[in-house]
Amino acid sequence: MEYTLKLSAPQYTDFGEPQRLSPLFDEPVSLDEWHEIREELKSRWEKIIGRPSFARIDDINSETDLLEIFEHPEFNGKIYRQPTGPHTKQTVLLMEPKNDAAGPRPGAVVPFYHPDVMAGYDLTLRRPITEKPNIQFGLHLVRHGYIVLCGEAFPFNTVPEPVENKGFAWWQAAADKIRQDHPRWTGIGKLIWDTKRAVDLLLSHNVDPERIVVIGHSLGGKMAFCTAAFDDRIRAVIASDFGIGWDFTNWDADWYFGKQIYREGFNAANHQLLAMIAPRPFLLLGGQYDKPASWQYINEARKAYKLYGKETSAGFLDHASGHYPPEHAVDAAYRWLAEQFELPYREWKL
Repeated sequence: MEYTLKLSAPQYTDFGEPQRLSPLFDEPVSLDEWHEIREELKSRWEKIIGRPSFARIDDINSETDLLEIFEHPEFNGKIYRQPTGPHTKQTVLLMEPKNDAAGPRPGAVVPFYHPDVMAGYDLTLRRPITEKPNIQFGLHLVRHGYIVLCGEAFPFNTVPEPVENKGFAWWQAAADKIRQDHPRWTGIGKLIWDTKRAVDLLLSHNVDPERIVVIGHSLGGKMAFCTAAFDDRIRAVIASDFGIGWDFTNWDADWYFGKQIYREGFNAANHQLLAMIAPRPFLLLGGQYDKPASWQYINEARKAYKLYGKETSAGFLDHASGHYPPEHAVDAAYRWLAEQFELPYREWKL
């Protein structure tokens, strides 16, 4: 089976403003030498994202609580409260296909603000969500036969809603709480940590560990992309319009990396994280915040992919139609994913 993305795309006259990315390496290197470079990059980035005050999740004496089991017309659902720290938990929705499977199923983690939007189902009102069907990735993938875990993001799993919740007040309150409780941690570090915990929970079910995808839109795209760089259990990544360049979106917010990205001598950029994902398949869907300049990041990271003989495993589908991907772009992403996992593609409709 082979699928090639053959969609109409803008014909670029250029790739945008030069991003001035530091080269991954200055001269041809061997795969072994790249592995050494990768470890150095990983160590540098771990200092950038920081670490929590608690040592490890095993030190948290708290069980994951199964709150509810319910039946949806298209999946069997389980709602959990999963510990993410000594005093924090996140709400996650596990979605399992209704039909029987001969063996382990592919699995997907879908991070976002709340599980509801990605599942296409309001967990409070118990009714379908009709808005933005194109980003209901959890619902799409359970239809494709995946076991799916839709997660909840910081700040909603960190602090109660502020009394005066205007603009980004809730986000700032959570970022301030992180700084208070974990002075050496960043908001993006918290987002990565929580997503890795979701992977833990997914893998406790009957999923194929060689077919785990993390997929997200916007904030969820940031979470998917950054987590994959530090979690080799993730075997493929689809990230939708998250803005790969520092100045494409608000990476400088306290709930992401903060103002350190402007510090003199700070030369880290996201082509390095993408190179750390290599050789695992990565697909960027862009439309507003990811644009022609995003190719500069893809092309620099492809130097690492090429060392594995996987240069085309990192790609960019620029649908150029705004922040939300159109149906044809989502369909192309799922066809691409089926090929990466050597699975038959199932036709679907929104």
